[in-house]
Parts: sequence; structure tokens; C-alpha cells
Amino acid sequence: MKYIIIEDEPQAVNVVQSYVNKHFPEFTCLADFDKISDAAAFLKQHAVDFVFLDVQLNGELGIDIGKYLSKEELNFEIIFTTAYSGFALEAFSLCAIDYLLKPLKEDRFVEAVSRVLKKGIVTTEQLELLEQMSKVEKIEKIILRNHEGQYPVLLEDVLYLKADNVYTEFHLLNRKRIVVSKPLKEYDSLLSQDHFFKAHRSYIMNTLHIQQINQLEATMKDKTILPISRDKKKDLELFLR
Repeated sequence: MKYIIIEDEPQAVNVVQSYVNKHFPEFTCLADFDKISDAAAFLKQHAVDFVFLDVQLNGELGIDIGKYLSKEELNFEIIFTTAYSGFALEAFSLCAIDYLLKPLKEDRFVEAVSRVLKKGIVTTEQLELLEQMSKVEKIEKIILRNHEGQYPVLLEDVLYLKADNVYTEFHLLNRKRIVVSKPLKEYDSLLSQDHFFKAHRSYIMNTLHIQQINQLEATMKDKTILPISRDKKKDLELFLR
């Protein structure tokens, strides 16, 4: 069987390939991609049996792959992977679509692949239903990873996010700072459905923890003053209503 991996974390790609090689040696990896659009273009030209698809990668949502492919082209089996334990997991179950939580556990991986092989392909209807349900699914927790380890963080405990070149700093209520090697834009779509607002190109703030807004500045609960872009001020005021 032929498969591809759509994933923006090299370590996760290596883990998937390692588990597949060990437990499903009849599988052949044709390619891996870190953008859904690139993967979709490949899938239009190449037949595959199986796709490992990250839920959230490079600012895109994995479930949007159905927007790039027709019903006829969506003719492969899918297992979604996600690092976000609160991200629409109930919706996945209700839509009868398999998913794996990162870090990937070997026994769960083998179980999920075996089950999907028996179940058959994911349909366009399932993806459309999943998209609808995930829009109303409230994300409560995010798992942050860096070279020091992984940190489950409640979104209500996040004060703000700050861009630092290709890194993002998470500033928490307990004054802890966690730096992850992903750019700020990766979290735009993930956080937009909660109380987070990008009032500046370098900051996403949790509006629940804003104490005061004065002209083009927001004072957070920890007394940190964050800038507000002039063209974002009106949008922020509307967002807070």
C-alpha cells in the first residue's frame, strides 16, 4: 500500500515512518508534505491508499483537505494526528474518523491503522460534518513542545502570545514563559474561536485578561502593556462587545 504524510513536524514524520516500517512493511511512503495545498496537488496526480494528516499545520486545518479535492479524488484512507488534546476530539469520534494524539504511542498507532484498514475510506460527507462540528467545539487545552519537554496548558491561563522571529512566546498567568519553535501565525486559526485577538502583528492577547485599554495600548492582568495596531483598534473594540 502507498501512503503520504502531511505534517509540519519532522520528528512526527520520522515517528510515523518508523512505526509503519516496523508494523506495516508492505506500506510504501511516496512523500511527505508540510502544506495541505502541496499535498493535494500531489494527490491529484498520484494514487495513494493511506494518508497521515496533521489536524493543524502551518496555519491550515487538516480537515480542509476536502476543499482541495473532489469526491472522486478523496479516495484514500485517513488518520488524523493532533497535539491538541482539546481540539474537536469528540467531533472526530462522532464522525467515525480516527485520530492519534501526539506524542504518538506505538500500540495506539498500530491499533488505529489496523482499524482504519478494515473501516474503509473517509468520505467527503464525514469531512464536511467534521468541519461543521469542529467550528463549535471549544478548545480548552493546548500542548506546547520545545527542546525541554512538553507542557499541557489551559488556554484560560494564557495571558498573551508574542512573536520572536520564527518562535512564539507563550506568557502565562503564573508568569511562566514557554517558547515554542513555531511562528505566531500558526496559532491564528487555533485561537480565534476563543477569547484571543491579534491586535498587533507581533501579539495575540487573551481578551479575558485585559485590565485596561488606553489609546493604542492594552494593559494585561500582570501589568504588561501590549501595543495595539492603529488599524486593529476598532476591530478589538467590536470584539470586546
